[in-house]
Amino acid sequence: MLKKTLKKPDRLRFKSEFDRVRSDGTKLVGPSMLLVYADAPDSLLRCGVICGKKYSLLAVKRNRARRLLWESFRLLRETIPAKWIILIPRNRMEHRKRQEVTREMAELLTRANLIPPGSALPPEC
Repeated sequence: MLKKTLKKPDRLRFKSEFDRVRSDGTKLVGPSMLLVYADAPDSLLRCGVICGKKYSLLAVKRNRARRLLWESFRLLRETIPAKWIILIPRNRMEHRKRQEVTREMAELLTRANLIPPGSALPPEC
């Protein structure tokens, strides 16, 4: 069983890693987020979140969007194969609850064939 917390090796940290995923990856668009994924060269599942001032000028709103995406990724990562993933929130995420964000992320991952259709969401969803 995987650990429940996210550590530095679980995150994309360098600009070169984000650039690689953006250039080589596949983009999926949902109502409140964009998901970009690419094959992992190091065979580890890693994720990064991009939330700039285009999302909102208020840091409080940007930080909430980041927290929602990271928590949803943390809950779903046991079912995701080794890929590098970038998550980008859209303005519609502003009033969504964490459960809705997690469900949408699971739908996008299913559309990308990264998790099997109808796979069980965590009980927290």
